[in-house]
Amino acid sequence: MARAINRIERHEPTEAEIQAESLSQVIDAIASNKEAILKTIGIVKELNNAGMLDIASAALENRTEVGLHGVQLINALNVPPLLHNVLTMVKMLGGIDPNEMSRLINALGSSLGHLSEMDPTNRQHGDHIEKEPPGMLALLKMMRDPDVRTTMTFGLQFLKTMGGELNKPKPEGGESEPRSKKGENAPEV
Repeated sequence: MARAINRIERHEPTEAEIQAESLSQVIDAIASNKEAILKTIGIVKELNNAGMLDIASAALENRTEVGLHGVQLINALNVPPLLHNVLTMVKMLGGIDPNEMSRLINALGSSLGHLSEMDPTNRQHGDHIEKEPPGMLALLKMMRDPDVRTTMTFGLQFLKTMGGELNKPKPEGGESEPRSKKGENAPEV
């Protein structure tokens, strides 16, 4: 009959065995990643030749002063309000229908292209050349053109909407109120 096991002896590795095992793992990792390690050494060598390691070392040694100067520079350049404005602009652009934005940008590009073709010395307006800008009657005559009326309606609706937003009281929390849905109170063109 077998004897009952009363005591289990665990083998505790010695410090020398732990170091030998760790060294073996490091050597295996170096051997299996030889190319990456050699590239990294080459990069570090080039950084040292360029003096970048000296700069990084000095910056780390003086990190408190460098951080203080960095914060002062950020505040002097007014970066926090700039970032807030950029984020607000991105949020506003994200709320615009991409198809509508594409249509508006194409119309703007076409208009600017037409303006760049105009000869400023002759003050060419439309299809005729005059020495003076068009008079009031000529402008009224241009308003018969459906394209001109569409653009004027768009511009006036834009100004009306902008004025309505500007006349709203400022929100307390700094967040703007959501814009009205597209097409709300918009006149038909």
